[in-house]
Amino acid sequence: MRRWLLTIVLAATSLALSAGGAAAFPQQQHQSTVSIGGAVATPATYSLSQLEALPLTQTTFSVTRRSWWGPRTETDQGVALEDLVNFTGPTLPSAKNAQLRVTATVSGPWQGPVTFALGELDPSFGNHPAYLAFTENGRPLQAPELVVPGDVNGARTVFDVDRITVGVQNPTPTMPAAGGLTIEDGPFTRTLTAAQLAALPQRTLTVSFLAGTASQTHTEVGPTLADVLRAAHVGFGLSTWVAGVGSDAYVATVTPAEAFVGGRPLLVSLNEDGQPLAMPRLVTDGDVKGGRYVSDLVDLVVGQGVPQFGRRAWSR
Repeated sequence: MRRWLLTIVLAATSLALSAGGAAAFPQQQHQSTVSIGGAVATPATYSLSQLEALPLTQTTFSVTRRSWWGPRTETDQGVALEDLVNFTGPTLPSAKNAQLRVTATVSGPWQGPVTFALGELDPSFGNHPAYLAFTENGRPLQAPELVVPGDVNGARTVFDVDRITVGVQNPTPTMPAAGGLTIEDGPFTRTLTAAQLAALPQRTLTVSFLAGTASQTHTEVGPTLADVLRAAHVGFGLSTWVAGVGSDAYVATVTPAEAFVGGRPLLVSLNEDGQPLAMPRLVTDGDVKGGRYVSDLVDLVVGQGVPQFGRRAWSR
């Protein structure tokens, strides 16, 4: 009897799918849209066709996706996330390299949020682009997909993107004891002394970047940003951003995911070219220019992208 009922159910389902999958699953009929808001001059909601029609350069790129069946390389086409964020006009303060304060949090209905520092995406700085893909191997996608071709894995991929929230970080510096570092995470504040920073595992990086038109190369030694956050008992994940603040109020943002997904080390240097630094320095290995190298670092201000649909950020 049960086997007979199961046969009827399966047959009815098959008929529903073949006769009208849209009728069986009406939620698939909705028009995909992407809302862009937050600290922008022109918040808007776009349909997929409206997004594709924006006056932005469409880029074709290859991305390797890994699965249980092995890696596969596909050709996608879409627009750079950085271009889309800049198109909406982030509300920037009057400050040097103010665009390096900008963050973009990308969400979808099935996963997310994932936060990027605009400086990571900017070809003049991090040069590590992310894209909103519209087609895959020449086939149109039902909804935009966030893709980061240069990442070591697909953790920052967001399917069916429906929201991009732009933030502009404007923290003010504190003045910890000489050589120390204050870490702020919402209402939580912790100061690590120079001795505590020096006691953390030390990593050596040789970095090169442009300062103006001249190239500089330095050997930096210090703990990773991740180890500093852990020492301050601050969790972090794919939606976390960190604003490095210098004693002169210079601010640049990074994300821990740049290091553990993007493969681009982030260091809090205590020693440069064999000489101890009077104050720590935020180091962003792989950047083209040195704008996100924050000298005389006094604060790390930590925040999370805005979760959607009650989701929480994953933390390490």
